[in-house]
Amino acid sequence: MKRSVSFLITILTFLSIVGNSNAIELNTVLNNARKEGKAVMLELGSVGCVPCEQMKPVMEKLRTSYKGRLEVFFVDVRKDRDTARKFNVFAIPTQVFLDKNGREFHRHMGFYGYEEIVPILKKAGI
Repeated sequence: MKRSVSFLITILTFLSIVGNSNAIELNTVLNNARKEGKAVMLELGSVGCVPCEQMKPVMEKLRTSYKGRLEVFFVDVRKDRDTARKFNVFAIPTQVFLDKNGREFHRHMGFYGYEEIVPILKKAGI
């Protein structure tokens, strides 16, 4: 019995560290973007979610097309529930756009095509 409780505590500790590593990486990305005057697109979803997976090529195209002006970052909300709460995510995928000062200027839920995102970025001066 002691052994299984000890094992469970070890697993829970590991999972909390893994979950927090994404949050730490997100904070680094947000801080660096602010310092460099870049906007940020957060893709809050989960691995295996069909519309979330469909967002991968869109995110990659945004990274390429807006290199130096826009940071694109994926957060798996099943692993990082704190970030999901922080950004009030109720459905996935959710895209949250932050300006160069870290303030949210746009939000969308569900699949979001590249052609739909570009006018939003243009309107924001990106």
